[in-house]
Amino acid sequence: MPFFYQQNINETRQLAIWSITEPVSFFEREVKLAAEIQNEERKLQHLAVRLLLKLVMPETDLNNMVMADNGKPYLLGVPFHFSFSHCKGYAAVAVSDTDPIGIDIEIIHPRIMKVANKFLNEEERQMTATLSDSDQLKQTAFFWAAKEAMYKQHEQLGIDFANDFKVLAIASENRGVVDAQILHKGIDKKVQLDYHFGDDYVCVSCFTT
Repeated sequence: MPFFYQQNINETRQLAIWSITEPVSFFEREVKLAAEIQNEERKLQHLAVRLLLKLVMPETDLNNMVMADNGKPYLLGVPFHFSFSHCKGYAAVAVSDTDPIGIDIEIIHPRIMKVANKFLNEEERQMTATLSDSDQLKQTAFFWAAKEAMYKQHEQLGIDFANDFKVLAIASENRGVVDAQILHKGIDKKVQLDYHFGDDYVCVSCFTT
């Protein structure tokens, strides 16, 4: 099933998610990787996200894809911006006609609580402090996906996720938009976070306001 979830974020931006149930051989009939990946699950995710991009933007030539120093992929000579993400069972792509965009998809799993102190600032910790354990997990996964999406949108190295990226509200609905702020090397940039929750994941796209 190619498109598990599709959404027009606004008139110039869109996202799509693929629920990966097919084997590697299915994707290899359609797309190739520039370098061999030995781990079967990672290979599957990399193939799926490339095929999803090809389906969203059929005019793209994946042979022109290059990787920036921060790990973000680029397609040379295309008139749009894109970002992709993958996790166990899912591939996600966001496309913008106008300016850089970032996307991240994360499985909501308790292990994320073990590293929360690395990316949450004090204000964000306070936002979740009075929530139930399950809601706290959900919001922490949202904060993590939000900051990964912000990192991809900002396109700069040397980021302190806790202090340079500030998410200004919790995700109070199953789908919505939250304001955020990037403070890095003298930059004060307002961004928006379009998010939605699936049964076991959260997906966040980041773009300038």
